[in-house]
Amino acid sequence: MNERTNRILWFLLSTGILAGLVYLSDYREFVDVLFGSDPGYVALAIACGCFTLFMWGVVWHRFFRLLDIPIRFRDSLSLLLAGTFLNSVTPLGRFGGEPFVAHLITRKTDATFPQALSSVSSADLSNAFPFVTFGTVAVLYLAVFGTIQSVVADIVPGVAVLVVLSVATVYLLWFGGMQDLSGYVGSRLGLNVDFGRFQPYVDSGKKKVGQTLSRMRSVGDNPREVAPTLLFSHIAVLGHIGAVYFVLLSVGVEPMLHTILLVVALSAFLTFSPTPGSVGTFEAGFAGLIVVFFPVSGATATTVAVLYRVGTYLPGVVFGYVSLAGIRGLK
Repeated sequence: MNERTNRILWFLLSTGILAGLVYLSDYREFVDVLFGSDPGYVALAIACGCFTLFMWGVVWHRFFRLLDIPIRFRDSLSLLLAGTFLNSVTPLGRFGGEPFVAHLITRKTDATFPQALSSVSSADLSNAFPFVTFGTVAVLYLAVFGTIQSVVADIVPGVAVLVVLSVATVYLLWFGGMQDLSGYVGSRLGLNVDFGRFQPYVDSGKKKVGQTLSRMRSVGDNPREVAPTLLFSHIAVLGHIGAVYFVLLSVGVEPMLHTILLVVALSAFLTFSPTPGSVGTFEAGFAGLIVVFFPVSGATATTVAVLYRVGTYLPGVVFGYVSLAGIRGLK
């Protein structure tokens, strides 16, 4: 099966999941709610999605500068959009396009592949951290004000584990923990496997991984640069929060800020679903979250999920395709 056929099959699968979701949630009510939504609020949701993309471009540009990659902000934003599009066509959810983006960076700048990959990976890590922050804030709010429900109580252990894993990931990648750990394990186990004719490729891969980790460690050596960059990442996610807020208003559902924070935080898990851009699986999971936390029907929840993706996913695909087409015309 060639790459083109494989890609078509993945898109057919994701589209089928989305169509099935709409049908099972009562497609007649879905159509009524969709066409009855307020276009003004939907437009604001799209604006919020574009704001998030712009702020993520700021984060990428700061990491490029931190890792000594000379580039203009306009080009940084173009690469971010191209990367967003690539993640939308790879069958790994929102992730999976980083190596391809790193290759584009090496074409557009004088950066090496490890240098480019470390900058993209660091930016993705920075942009993922706010979901943990806002989820923790929402759970703490519900706990302090005594409105925590059983379904939220079941989520608390998961949020705690996510916080620990996030801190551990930051330590491993930005503060040299991964290098120290791999060095310790290698010295203790003393593994020295000969891969025969593939050994040169294995050695080259190890070298690139080592160079990438070394570059990422330099991020942790510059906390004065990282701290404001993390702040920009948090500001970016406010766009997603705003998108949910306005989409709920567009279909006549009263939004509750602390609940929206929790929904946005939990939706981060949905981006790992194995379909291109998480299409279909994300909408199904997001609709489930809306049903759990808001008193709405399945059709209304599905409409909210679809409109949310129109605001936060579609702009990245459209602008990303245009950016990728422009970059491919470069050297």
